[in-house]
Amino acid sequence: MNTRIFLKRHLDATDEEVPRLIDMATNSLTRGTDYPGEVSPEERLWRYLQYPYYLGLFAQRVVAAEGISAHVKEKLCHAVLQVNMHLDKGQEPGPGLFQLTAWLSDAGLLSHQDYLGLRKGIIWLPRLTDNYVEPADYILPACDGVFKDPQIDRDQMIELILMILTAKEAVGDQGRIIFDHLMEMSFLNKSLKREVCQIVVEEAIPFPRGEYEHPLETTDQEQDRLSIRFLPGGVRRLAVVWLARLGKDPLELLKRLLKPNTVRGHGGDHVASGALDLLNERWDKIDEEVRSNLLDKAASLPDTAVRKRAYILGEKFMGLEFLEQALDDKAKSLREWAEKRLENRQNGHVPSTEELTEELAEQLED
Repeated sequence: MNTRIFLKRHLDATDEEVPRLIDMATNSLTRGTDYPGEVSPEERLWRYLQYPYYLGLFAQRVVAAEGISAHVKEKLCHAVLQVNMHLDKGQEPGPGLFQLTAWLSDAGLLSHQDYLGLRKGIIWLPRLTDNYVEPADYILPACDGVFKDPQIDRDQMIELILMILTAKEAVGDQGRIIFDHLMEMSFLNKSLKREVCQIVVEEAIPFPRGEYEHPLETTDQEQDRLSIRFLPGGVRRLAVVWLARLGKDPLELLKRLLKPNTVRGHGGDHVASGALDLLNERWDKIDEEVRSNLLDKAASLPDTAVRKRAYILGEKFMGLEFLEQALDDKAKSLREWAEKRLENRQNGHVPSTEELTEELAEQLED
């Protein structure tokens, strides 16, 4: 066996493609890995390509290249995804999980085995380096493809959505973009979307150890990994608004979520901010006395960032009288902020409705 035979046997590469594939593999492995580039690729390169991590680096380059046969790309994508089902202890999954899934999806070649491999790879993403993030341009089409698989049942879809949203190693800070995309998918029904939103709003960790029953077999080691993953706070905030858009009574949501300690744990302040986003969105459709009471409750919540947003929302719709309440806030930082804000108004710097809307849309830190 050598690299040339390896590529022809496992990828059905042509004689013309083999030299280029060898160059691509060598270049992908010599950057940031322990591959000894000075060694003849004919002798050792094929041995490295048998490991998921190195094979994934190679596949990412190949699928993005022009002039390589579609069947070569297909075999590589299937191999990198499906080998995750057989990862040995301590092995990293191949990088490019979403990129390769997206390529297969666009080509109409995505299989159920690829979905299983994607799922398993997402579980073990933390074994990759900290700076591994895939762009939304790959993640969104990958989702479009994988959630159309007729063999995935409802529970498996919900599980995979939650896995993707908590896979910060691949998703980074793109959670809101991905969540919006998922909620807008026409082939996911409203009932499923509502259930996902409800979980996201209520559970900071969607896979609590020993409590969450996975629809597919999950080892204790994998369960431990999933049980320390948090949902991004920004996604939890967005899910409140989506719940109302998907048919949940907005008034019931507002009354429940704008109460102290209603949502605890990581991202609870984001959930309350999501309720304020919903109040902002539905302001004209809520009775005047009710919305005033809701805003008063928001301005008394424990989190400083939430109270600040409540004061801005009150300023937008009710004017200076509501903003002046911040002068008596229990937090010194908010009292000083309100003094400065009122002083600016007196000096003629009055924020427009658009500026206040932009302020309200600012994200809290996760």
